[in-house]
Amino acid sequence: MDDEVVSYLLNQFSGGLQSSKVSWKRDLQELEKLIRRNIENAPAGEKPSLREKLYRLNNILVECQAASFLSREGIISLWRIRNTLKEIKEELKSKDSITISSNGNFSPRRDDQGNSSNVRDTGRQSHQSVSPLVVHGFDDEIMSLMKLLVYERSKEKFSAVGITGMAGVGKTTLCQEIIKRDEVKKHFVPRILVSMSQKPDGNKDAKIALVERILLSLGVEENTIQSVSNRGLSALICALHVHLMGKKYMIVLDDAQEVDTWFENLNSPLTGKVKWEQSLAYGLPKGYGGTVLVTSRNKDLAKKMVGEENVHPVLPLADKEKCWLIFKDAVEQDGTPFNPPNVELEDLKKEIIRKCSGLPLAARVLGEIMKETMEEAPVPNGHIVTVHPQLPTDSNSNV
Repeated sequence: MDDEVVSYLLNQFSGGLQSSKVSWKRDLQELEKLIRRNIENAPAGEKPSLREKLYRLNNILVECQAASFLSREGIISLWRIRNTLKEIKEELKSKDSITISSNGNFSPRRDDQGNSSNVRDTGRQSHQSVSPLVVHGFDDEIMSLMKLLVYERSKEKFSAVGITGMAGVGKTTLCQEIIKRDEVKKHFVPRILVSMSQKPDGNKDAKIALVERILLSLGVEENTIQSVSNRGLSALICALHVHLMGKKYMIVLDDAQEVDTWFENLNSPLTGKVKWEQSLAYGLPKGYGGTVLVTSRNKDLAKKMVGEENVHPVLPLADKEKCWLIFKDAVEQDGTPFNPPNVELEDLKKEIIRKCSGLPLAARVLGEIMKETMEEAPVPNGHIVTVHPQLPTDSNSNV
């Protein structure tokens, strides 16, 4: 029965990809090939997991078809969809590599900067995969945070900082840019960025899943994490604390959403009268110069986590021209010059600036869509047919 359901869902997904109006079509086509290979090689016990992924992919395909013409809110939604596709792709590739591996083992690799090379955003693309594109418009914010985190702080003092703002304003990008700065690399080891928005698999406790992801990002072996996890949340928090003892770590907790006292007061020190599992803060050693950055759309939540005085809001770009630069960078990221025929660049520029309303992510997504459209629509004379997204006016919409 499982085989029949999987076959039906796969055929449904493949048929849906024939539509010409599908955003992120290449990503979906790659996933189709990958999941076919997984289905061919998977043992019977893996079929239910693959079936669930096919359900998700079919639902995502419907969203991609509906999102061909976008509002600004839709642009942000499309970016989340693409990150979900990347998450599914990583999961499938991991299973694929384990299937063909001679010993079935998978363990993280660390680079010479103390970072785990398999640090990945399971839920958002917001880990070590720092965007190679030039970052525009964050000079003031970067300088302010660098002063706070590196130049004007006690070397041994723990700090917790919140970065807040609406979706798409660039909170994650700002943290990624901070993490890769040379001054930060010299000052903080290890440095990781972990998503807080991922929903745990099955019935796993969300707190346990988060601490497991942090430990994995820090380079702890998966079998070690699982052994500790079997003893519960208290053992995991204790293991995290021990692993970070004596280190000037930088941990970015990206996209905090859940309102729970367990996440609050990250500055709280561990005392002899508390239990490990009572707070995430107890897994973060104080007194060694460690730092935690929290990004969130919820300013009140960030205040509870890091303290009101430590919250730094990020606003849409004041210089709206930066959105055009971000858009062009996304289109030209593979070195192809953006010079589409039959398009008035000045008119396109005005539309992009108007639709993005200062949101860097909106500009990036529109650039990705334009790039994909250009690559998929060649014409006989060797040029490219470029159809830029016709977005409805929604300057007052909230994202």
